[in-house]
Amino acid sequence: MKNREEIRAGIDAWFEKHSEALITDLGKIVEVKSVMGEAKPGAPYGEESRRVLSVAQSMLEQRGFEVDVFEDMMITADLGPAPPVLGILAHLDVVAEGDGWETDAFKLTRKGGMLYGRGVLDNKGPSVAAMYALYCAKELFPDIKQGVRIILGSGEEVGMDDIAKYVEKNTPPPNVFTPDAEFPVVNIEKGRFLPAFGAKWEKDTSSPRIVSIIGGKTPNVVPNRAEAEIEGMSIEEVKAYCKEYSDKTKVSLTAIEEGNKIKVAAEGTATHASTPELGNNAQTALVELLTSMPFAMSEGFRHLKALNRLFPHGDYRGKAIGIDMQDEKTGQITVNFGVLRYDEHEFSANFDSRTPACADAVDLLGMVKSALAKENLEISYHEISKCHHTPEESPFVQKLLNIYEEYTGEQGKCISMGGGTYVHEIDGGVAFGCSMPGVNHNVHGANEFIGVKQLIDSAKMFTQAIADMCM
Repeated sequence: MKNREEIRAGIDAWFEKHSEALITDLGKIVEVKSVMGEAKPGAPYGEESRRVLSVAQSMLEQRGFEVDVFEDMMITADLGPAPPVLGILAHLDVVAEGDGWETDAFKLTRKGGMLYGRGVLDNKGPSVAAMYALYCAKELFPDIKQGVRIILGSGEEVGMDDIAKYVEKNTPPPNVFTPDAEFPVVNIEKGRFLPAFGAKWEKDTSSPRIVSIIGGKTPNVVPNRAEAEIEGMSIEEVKAYCKEYSDKTKVSLTAIEEGNKIKVAAEGTATHASTPELGNNAQTALVELLTSMPFAMSEGFRHLKALNRLFPHGDYRGKAIGIDMQDEKTGQITVNFGVLRYDEHEFSANFDSRTPACADAVDLLGMVKSALAKENLEISYHEISKCHHTPEESPFVQKLLNIYEEYTGEQGKCISMGGGTYVHEIDGGVAFGCSMPGVNHNVHGANEFIGVKQLIDSAKMFTQAIADMCM
């Protein structure tokens, strides 16, 4: 058996030879617009989400791996004897590109040592890095003693039904990591609370009035765009309000005339719902602007004012709705007011809250119901999950921390995060990469990127994890 120095040298040499092939394959994966589409037979998340699995399957098979397809949702490939002791979970679906890209979101672009494209970090780049770790291990460790399984899904961004169904019918390996978060090791994932609510009323044409509002598209992204149609005011008056609230919120608010109506557009900064403070919510800024204007006091306008009280611009901690809480281990609650649709008859909305461990001990649903009830609103639907925690003392966690320290020269430590991953419901599972500490990769926003060196170093660390766990 080779010693650790020889193994490390072999991994470095292998990736020196195969790095460009890795990037080429990533480009092929990025080109597939694997955003959830209409469910069809054999394509539960849409044709493109199914096609990306086929592209990855072909790549694995060309390298000599036998690939199993699970219900057209996930693919798996094994190296070494069964049952595997190590699992690597990643996903090949992505969120929509949104606006503001400087490059084609679905064409891998290389500039100045960086790779740009939707999914290069979340989670196509790490998926391909894991595939190449498997290829490397196959060549360097022909006498591997215990098995490793790579599991690639296509429904992570839309609720993770794929992994939920997979673990119902398959026992996960005893040691699992997902490269869908940050280094060094994420051993704590906050819980998630996702309620939907709304109201209906009789149409009221009293003027001036708000005809419609279209806000964010999905709760797990801070909306970077929102727009409203209004009537009954002069364009000069509306532009003055836009100027005042652009300065106040730091969101761009503009107004143009379209026939007898005025369109008001808000442009902020998108980011993942687990870190709303890194973005600037266009939706809440637009609501704050509109509720400051002298519209006729219709029932719809009263509901909009209630929304502004419950989700004021810049309140990412749930203070106004009464759920601000934190603890030492898992940190601060976050709240993203993510979706709003408003017309002359009704509105519908939801928010996405990432919850610390202390929230598991209180009636969070009851607290929100009470806050909404004071504004004559009711929850129509909700999802709630608790925190996930794998002890730092776990031998598996300690091995991953040691690998991180060896390959980066930085201190390895466990961290908590607000995002949820495939391992959230898997005992002993953790996240390992690929985001480096302190770097904002524009995940779920425009110009998502990853460094070439970071991607290759991640693949090397995944290969080392296979060596440490399976040889």
